[in-house]
Amino acid sequence: MRIKELENAPQWLLDADTNFANVEIIDGIVHWNGGIWKNGIWHNGVWKDGIWENGVWYDGIWENGDWENGVWKNGIWENGTWKNGAWLNGEWQFGSWLNGYWLDGVWKYGHWFSGSWYGGRWEKGYRNKLVPFNRPPSNK
Repeated sequence: MRIKELENAPQWLLDADTNFANVEIIDGIVHWNGGIWKNGIWHNGVWKDGIWENGVWYDGIWENGDWENGVWKNGIWENGTWKNGAWLNGEWQFGSWLNGYWLDGVWKYGHWFSGSWYGGRWEKGYRNKLVPFNRPPSNK
């Protein structure tokens, strides 16, 4: 459903710059099913698929999609492709990290191809051995 067709949409969603958004509100929780998030501030909800171009992610669950740029402040990343941006905190469960800045959080599993690691906890995963972390995880 388009954002303007939603009943009781939170103001942060109405204020966002989006294209082709397919969104539902289930039990008061925003569920993003597809489309392009161009800019704005995401406060909570479930991201199921789509493209994130820019903005700030404060909290929620990311299930799949492409993150192109922006700031991740907290939440759970379950799967998808991170292309660029800054990860401040949260839990990465699985996915592909292509580039960007990891400042803190928990990396559970996934594929790290390039980028800068500054802190946090690395549990498991694959990383390009040619790209050193700025501050390597204690258990590679």
